[in-house]
Amino acid sequence: MARHPSRKKNTRRSPASEQISIFDQIPENLTQAQQETLRGFLNLKTTNTKWRGRDIVPPDTFLATVIDRFQHGCDVPLEIPAFTALHGIAAWLLDQKVQISISGSLIRPDLWTTILAESGTSKTYATRVLQNIMTLRRFPEVTTAAQFVADLQEHNHAAWFQDEWGQLIKRINSQTYADEIRDYLLRLYDNQTISRRTRSQTIEVEDPAPVILGTTVTDTFLQNVTLESMLDGFMQRFQYVIAECRPEPPMPLYTMDDAPTSQALTQAWDRVRTTTIHPLYTASPEAIEVYCTQFRRLFRDHSTVPVSFFRRVLWRSFKYALVYHVLLGKETPEIDAGDLGWAIRVAELHLQDARNLLDRYNMSDLEKVVCKAEALAQRLGHAPSPRELIAGVRDIKSAPMARFVQELMRPQEPQRDANPTSRPMAA
Repeated sequence: MARHPSRKKNTRRSPASEQISIFDQIPENLTQAQQETLRGFLNLKTTNTKWRGRDIVPPDTFLATVIDRFQHGCDVPLEIPAFTALHGIAAWLLDQKVQISISGSLIRPDLWTTILAESGTSKTYATRVLQNIMTLRRFPEVTTAAQFVADLQEHNHAAWFQDEWGQLIKRINSQTYADEIRDYLLRLYDNQTISRRTRSQTIEVEDPAPVILGTTVTDTFLQNVTLESMLDGFMQRFQYVIAECRPEPPMPLYTMDDAPTSQALTQAWDRVRTTTIHPLYTASPEAIEVYCTQFRRLFRDHSTVPVSFFRRVLWRSFKYALVYHVLLGKETPEIDAGDLGWAIRVAELHLQDARNLLDRYNMSDLEKVVCKAEALAQRLGHAPSPRELIAGVRDIKSAPMARFVQELMRPQEPQRDANPTSRPMAA
C-alpha cells in the first residue's frame, strides 16, 4: 500500500549571525593529537559532493536493487539506504561470527558510521524498510551505561542503528551518568572485554563488536558535537556520510511498502542470504597490494594529513571489502583485489565527507586565516609572533586566536642550500 510520508517542513532557518563558527568553539589549549588532527582535516581537499552512489554500487546486486527502488519509490537521500544496506550486510556477517585475516591480523566487519541529513528526510523510514527485509538482530537504543553493558551481553554482534545520534554523543560527552559509555565505546572499538560489577553480579562481555550506524540531523549534530569532540580520538573512530537532499521535487507518496517493491528487495536479499559464508576470510596478496597502493596514493595526495586518521579510514576498507565480496555473490574464502577496489571507493567518500562536515563548522574561514598567516611568515622570513599575527592578519584579533593559528601553521622550510643531502623521512 502506498504510504503518505509525514514530512517536516524545514521553514525556520537560523539567521546568519547565529551560524556556528569554528572560532567560537576553539578551546584555550588543544592537545598535540587534536592539533595534528585539525591540520589533517585542513589539508583534505574538498571535491564535488554530488551524490556518488553509482560509484559505490555494483550492478545487478542487492545494493543496486535497493538504490533503484529507493530512487523511484521515495525521495529519501540515497546515501541513507545505501549505507544502511552495507551496514546491514556487515551486521549479518558479524552475527555469524565471521572474521577477516589480513597478514595474520584478525578483524571483524564491525563498521561504525554516522549519517547526517536534514530534518524531514525520512531517515528512520529508510532504516525500517530495510530492517523489514533483512530482519537483522538489533541492538536496543542506548539509555544508561549500566543498561548498555547488560544489552551488550544479550545483543553482542548485533546491528546498532541509533536515531538522534548527535544528541546521544552530547550526553556521552557532557553528562556524568553517560560518561562511562564513552569508555565502553573506546574498548568496543578494539574489541576489548567489557565488564561491569553490580551489587548482585559481575557482567563480562568478551569479544564485543556491534555494527554502529547513527543517523542525525546535521544542524543538531553541529550544535551538540563540538569541534573539540570532532578532533579527539573518540569521534575519529566513526566514519561520516553527508546525505544531501535530492534535487528533484518531493514525491507526494512513498511506495516502498507496495508488493512489487517488497518482492524485489526480498528476492535480492535472498540471493545474498543464500550465499555460502565462511567463518574466516583471508585477504589475498593482490588485495593487500591494492590496499597499500591506494593508501600511499591518498597519503601522497594529502601528505600532511595525520597517518592515524588515514589508517582508521582505510583500515576499514578490508571490512567493506568483505561486504562487497558477499554482495557480489562470491563464495570463495578469499577477498580479492576487486573487492578492495570497491571498498576504496567508499573510503574516499568517507574522506571527502569528513572534510565537508568540518566545513560546516566554518572550517573554510579558518583555512583562509591560516593561509594568510603562512603568507605573512614568508614575507617576514620567520615564524610570526602573536603580536605580529594580530598586526599583519586582519582576521586575527586576539592573542589566544593568534596562538591557535600558530599551532596550525606549517613549520617554515629551511633554505634549500642549508643541507642539500637531507631527505624527508618516509611516512
